Amino acid sequence: MSPRFSARNGCLLLVAIAVVAGLLRLLTTRTMGDDGIVVWTLALPEARFLSFRLTAICIAALAGGCLGLSGLAFQVLLRNPLASPWVLGVSSGAGLGIMLGLFFASLSGAASMVGTVMVAGQGSVGAALGAVLAIVIVQWLGRRLGGFDPVSLVLAGIIVSATFAAGIMLLQHLVPYGLRDDLIGWMMGRISETMPLGMLVAAAILLGMCFIVGLKIVAALDAACLGEDEARSVGVDIDTLRIGLLVGGGALATIAVVLAGPIAFVGLIAPHVARRLMGAGHRGLVPGSVFAGVVIMLVAEAARQWMVFGSGLLPIGVLTSLVGGPSFLVLLLRREQRQ
Repeated sequence: MSPRFSARNGCLLLVAIAVVAGLLRLLTTRTMGDDGIVVWTLALPEARFLSFRLTAICIAALAGGCLGLSGLAFQVLLRNPLASPWVLGVSSGAGLGIMLGLFFASLSGAASMVGTVMVAGQGSVGAALGAVLAIVIVQWLGRRLGGFDPVSLVLAGIIVSATFAAGIMLLQHLVPYGLRDDLIGWMMGRISETMPLGMLVAAAILLGMCFIVGLKIVAALDAACLGEDEARSVGVDIDTLRIGLLVGGGALATIAVVLAGPIAFVGLIAPHVARRLMGAGHRGLVPGSVFAGVVIMLVAEAARQWMVFGSGLLPIGVLTSLVGGPSFLVLLLRREQRQ
């Protein structure tokens, strides 16, 4: 499929959509009428609420950018357009790592809510260890099931993801009741309105570094997608590239989980959005995947402000799964038809 836009114009379009979605999130205000009915308006927030909304926008944008670039890294690594941090179990592994940190912190009485452990750094370490464990297991299972065959790797990722999800549910059962509800809410995806500035800066630095490195190796990424022999024939150190993609993709997925919980499908869909807009060349795909991830998360965050169900707003992870699940099925069916 020929690209609809040049890399520059496609990125400008995505940035424009992200700005509009961010403004919508900033201006959306909910009030309760005298009759108990929720009323939505678009207005500048009061000064005391401004920092909270800006924090939520920053978290959504950073998490989306990290997931988009992480998804692209795994798709190049596995030469599989259906790969993503969620499909390969990396997000579930990071989530399990955080849950283990929370569980042990609750045993010692050090954690009364999700944010406590994350601020202390235990959540970040646990997420990193869980993500690495997931990657190692998927690689091992994939090789046992058929090497780097895309179907085998996706199957291995689904197995790992389901197993880690079971571990998460077990830990939810073991933690105290006061912490359980907060954990369940976090597992459905949560864009908080409070976050330590250091965490946001660290996420921005990591995303910026991976973004710059990605732009510098676009030729190697293009060659890697052709095949191992083709990549080696043009001088690409494919082994070093794979290690870098593995580490970089895992780190980006990990920080996204720490920021917003295990959000599904964003890492899968964002690179495909970029491909449809700007084609398959990585000179456009690297920035396009980042901006597409930002757009998806900001649009979802803005849209959910208008979706009040049950006890509150629809969790962002539920919204991305409702849209991403059918999108994944469409991508899978199209791939089978081309084969």
